[in-house]
Amino acid sequence: MLKSGWRMMIRATVLLGMIAATITPAVAADPTGGVNPCAVNEICIGITEPGGNPSPGSTSPGGSGGGGGGVQMCSWNGQQWPCWDNDLGWFNTSDGCYYHRSDPQPPAGDPEWGGNDPAKGAMYEVNCRQVGGGLSPKPPEFFAAPPGGAPPPDNPVDLGWQAAGMIQLAAPKLHAAPAGTALVGAPVWLWYERTAASAGPESATVPGRQISVTATAVVKSVHWDTGDGSPGLDCTTPGTPYTPGAPADATDCAYVYKTGSALKADHNFYLTAVVTWHVTATVVSTQKQVLDFDYQVPADQPLPLRVGEMQVLNN
Repeated sequence: MLKSGWRMMIRATVLLGMIAATITPAVAADPTGGVNPCAVNEICIGITEPGGNPSPGSTSPGGSGGGGGGVQMCSWNGQQWPCWDNDLGWFNTSDGCYYHRSDPQPPAGDPEWGGNDPAKGAMYEVNCRQVGGGLSPKPPEFFAAPPGGAPPPDNPVDLGWQAAGMIQLAAPKLHAAPAGTALVGAPVWLWYERTAASAGPESATVPGRQISVTATAVVKSVHWDTGDGSPGLDCTTPGTPYTPGAPADATDCAYVYKTGSALKADHNFYLTAVVTWHVTATVVSTQKQVLDFDYQVPADQPLPLRVGEMQVLNN
């Protein structure tokens, strides 16, 4: 049976809509790697079919054992195909077929062995390229020795992208205090609800054949657009939830409006926020870092806030 394709992106649990489609994550220059903008709340790095070409900014599965080098290619029928694919196994240039050790192996005595001794070899799945490039499964075959040899070493960068793609992030749910009407010149507390998926840290580990790689996402900063035309506010944490009677300096994320919202059409400013996550991936056994980039998740709902002018009465 043809195995399902390798996937570097998991399904979304919450859609961000049109806002998220404009995200442009920042990617470190070294180690290299790219992230494609997506309208979903997890780290989205594209989808790659077995033996196919990766989408822009992602790495192809089954790469060489180095830190992200290219995949060795084989020629068949005038086209180039990866010589190794994590799902399909080794490519045979004589017949255009991939051979992959069946997992699990058939039980002893199963007719699929065709009378061969399980102690002297193994059954392999066979998937052959068609003239147009598609894949066609063939009946499993018995081999005494692995066709093509042992699998190549794990590519830690590929495993890092897979681990990063397993991390689910939630859009921040925004809050401000005072929640009704704030005053010009008075601090406004800003924060968003803390959950593991919105405030982190979040991590995921992907095991390979020889190594495992863990990706970790932590909140790096939060940029608040305060809706009044100013540059906004940058905070380093999700902020502190307001408690009645707390002193003004008890929060690490507060903004002071200099103008009121009375001239706005509905007399409100609308606050939005973008959370920047810092994502790294490291090899578990050596702690060698293989990925390092920032990823942004915007709030999916703006927060209305009315800001009034302080009235001074003269005697």
